[in-house]
Amino acid sequence: MHKNFGEWYRLVSIEPDEDLLKKRWVGVEEWTTAIRGDDDANLETVRIFQGLPEKVSREGFLGAFRKHDAAFPQRNELEQRVLAGAVLVECVLAAKDEDGTESEADVVRAAVIAGTALEASRLRASDARLQEVTAEVLVGLHKIARRQRKRSGFNPVVLGSTTEEAITKAVEQVINAGDHNALRAPVGAGFQAILKVLRSCGTALEGAAHDLRCSDEETNILWWIEGRSSRDLKQSWISLKDAVPLAAAWELADLTDVALGPQDASAFLERVLSETKGKGKEQPIEVYVNAVSDDWVKTHAARIEERALDLTPLSLALSQRAKSNTKSWQQYFEANSGLKASTSLAPERFARSAYIEAVLFRTLADSEA
Repeated sequence: MHKNFGEWYRLVSIEPDEDLLKKRWVGVEEWTTAIRGDDDANLETVRIFQGLPEKVSREGFLGAFRKHDAAFPQRNELEQRVLAGAVLVECVLAAKDEDGTESEADVVRAAVIAGTALEASRLRASDARLQEVTAEVLVGLHKIARRQRKRSGFNPVVLGSTTEEAITKAVEQVINAGDHNALRAPVGAGFQAILKVLRSCGTALEGAAHDLRCSDEETNILWWIEGRSSRDLKQSWISLKDAVPLAAAWELADLTDVALGPQDASAFLERVLSETKGKGKEQPIEVYVNAVSDDWVKTHAARIEERALDLTPLSLALSQRAKSNTKSWQQYFEANSGLKASTSLAPERFARSAYIEAVLFRTLADSEA
């Protein structure tokens, strides 16, 4: 059980007892396991935590706790939010192994979806009472990103002297063997030694491939920054003005090849934004969304998954603009996002939020994580 589980209850003025916490935590662990193979349930858990309307059935979530406590109050929204938050924390913590061991792909993928969906939805819904829970999820998410990009190095000496001697000895015994029965022991030993070498080679090559992938991604991002222009729009950043936050966010997400991308993603976006004259000047959401071209909007909106739009307000705006025009998308957006199109955001914050949303959609679309 998480050491702060009881304190999270108290954040919403619920005083739990030890027996209740034990029952609830069993449900937290069960639901954490369940959402690893169910993206929709994962996203719904974020909605529960953020107090957002239901999109898919919550019966599975409620059942995980009712199973261990027949008296579980199914209409206590505050307790459900605490439990959903505990699931998100547990989901992320399970994927950031501090001992250096590699988590299963589905564990990491579930954590990325949970963390990015939560961060993206903060623009729409944010409860000061539960900020401690949110902060723990996001800190855990950053640790996952750092661990995923940790270089494993490559040791060219995969065939150690001991293994080499074992193979040599086995071969000599095979050559000197006088009958088939005598061949069994040296052949077996030889094959075991060879298999050991092959496994070592596989592990070493996997590590080298991962290191190269990270290096290639970082090199591409650095060249993108130094190019001082948009890859998609074929114009310099300084000439794009208010279109830069949205365009740069999606381009950086496209350059991101290792799950969450570099830990300095926000700093990279700020570097790009520094090319424009309006750095730091807050603008309404509708200004940023209307600044990009119609072709750009249609191309990128086609990559947005409907099932997560209520958690990604900037992508919702982009999607609606693609279906209408620069003057008519605002009404639907305001009715379904909980935000005003006139809400002002600093370009740095807008770009960071748009980037996280784009990473979320990439992860949802990538079944192989």
